[in-house]
Amino acid sequence: MALIIPGILTDKEEEYKSRLQKADHAAPLIQIDLVDGKFANSTTVGAGVIKKYPTKNPLEIQLMVVDPINYIDDLSKLEFVTKIIFPYEIDGDVLEVAYLIRRLGKSVGLSLNPTTPVQDVLHYFDDIDMLLLMTGNPGFSGQKLGTETYQRIKDAKKINDSLPVEIDIGVNFKNAKKLADAGADFLVSSSALYNEPDFSVAYEKMQKIVNN
Repeated sequence: MALIIPGILTDKEEEYKSRLQKADHAAPLIQIDLVDGKFANSTTVGAGVIKKYPTKNPLEIQLMVVDPINYIDDLSKLEFVTKIIFPYEIDGDVLEVAYLIRRLGKSVGLSLNPTTPVQDVLHYFDDIDMLLLMTGNPGFSGQKLGTETYQRIKDAKKINDSLPVEIDIGVNFKNAKKLADAGADFLVSSSALYNEPDFSVAYEKMQKIVNN
């Protein structure tokens, strides 16, 4: 069984607030994308906006930034943030970032762009709490799921079956069950949920699809 996680990627504070309220009402875990305009060709709301709107359910923050260390200290002070995810493809030291996140009391997630082989990061598996596989270009929602995603999930599970795998970009009602069956533990869905007329109904529907 996999958990569906609503994902929020926006540069508008009002849209962030609205989507956050819908997700907080329906889901036990929410993902917030924080993009700096450098790692990916888009920008989003920053840590200041995230701080303004505490949630009853935990957030995981996916940093799509060139220098994660500049963001981790502020985010780690927020009790409702429980996990910080950062990209393997940064210029800095991956282990330094991972250790800083853990030292500040948060779970550590490592994301991989779709062109990065899973095998490239196997030596970090003991230092992270979760592996996130991007299935499209970072920083943009509404993209289609990459066809190689299912094999990438299997590759990660062959290396370490106990390390949770999360999928982001392109998760919808048609492929969620197949992704879970391939071994994914967490599925981030944005457009497929928010484009439905009733978010809570859509969330329950997708979660039931995965559970069955």
